[in-house]
Amino acid sequence: MKRLAVIAFALLCPVLGWAQYNSYTAFAAGTAPSYEGLWWNPSESGWGVSIAHQGDMIFAVWYTYDHDGTPMWLFMPDAQLVGDDTETSMGMMGMGMMGMQMMGMSRYSPMYSGTLYRSSLSSGKVSIAEVGMATFRFKGRDSGVFAYTVGNVSQSKDISRMVFAAGNSGCTVGGTKAAGTENFQDLWWNPADSGWGVNIAQQGDTVFGTYYTYDANGRATWFVMSNEARYDTGSDVVGFEGPMLVATGPPFDSPTWSASKVALTEVGQATFLFDSRGQSQFVARLAGVQQPAKPIARMAFSGPASVCH
Repeated sequence: MKRLAVIAFALLCPVLGWAQYNSYTAFAAGTAPSYEGLWWNPSESGWGVSIAHQGDMIFAVWYTYDHDGTPMWLFMPDAQLVGDDTETSMGMMGMGMMGMQMMGMSRYSPMYSGTLYRSSLSSGKVSIAEVGMATFRFKGRDSGVFAYTVGNVSQSKDISRMVFAAGNSGCTVGGTKAAGTENFQDLWWNPADSGWGVNIAQQGDTVFGTYYTYDANGRATWFVMSNEARYDTGSDVVGFEGPMLVATGPPFDSPTWSASKVALTEVGQATFLFDSRGQSQFVARLAGVQQPAKPIARMAFSGPASVCH
């Protein structure tokens, strides 16, 4: 924990003017860059990070694998925008300790840092435990670095925004939706049943969803819905439907990532139903068994929210 404390101190030494420069408040209304979406490393397929961005805060869920190869997720619910001086020795020390690359980064590149947690379920009760910390450094609207320390392991990964379908025009912090359009990209949950959720990325008429939940033993696990197509529901409810898959892969702390060790197995179907009246649902059919419909709503954790088109 002492090592984590040193890193945290180094990363949380803001230069206030620079923090303000990166804040959404420094941009004209509706023009501030939003990093909301699904991020990955194309050369390390099989894992990814979903980011919800509101105000000067991000909520990130990291989808990866445990030491036995089973899917696991860690989350960072309140990563704050911090100022950083890449010419300051403390800042360089902190980034160096986390293995974060500094070449090619602007001194004004926004950085968000926060605590990583792991969740579990026992007797219907959700418990969370602190496991480390992570930092996102964005070099542009569509590229960045994800650095983390979990236990005694510190690594960094280049990441980019995933493009999986036509019609992706980006997001901004704040602003207003274009008339006649609707985009469901966001972090969705049930406030009355916290501890699980669905990250949704939307591009055109395709949704990429990731469902983070728990297995029969209460361990955090996740399912991926990478090709949910829009369909006509016969009403004003917007529907997306497609296969649900589970993945296995190399441990999150592997010195080198081997995409050949990632395996995907189709285990069911998923349906998203978005109702403008606030009665949206997520419905899963696993192993041929229809699960109860789960009410979902956009999660609000800061403001203003990101607007995606």
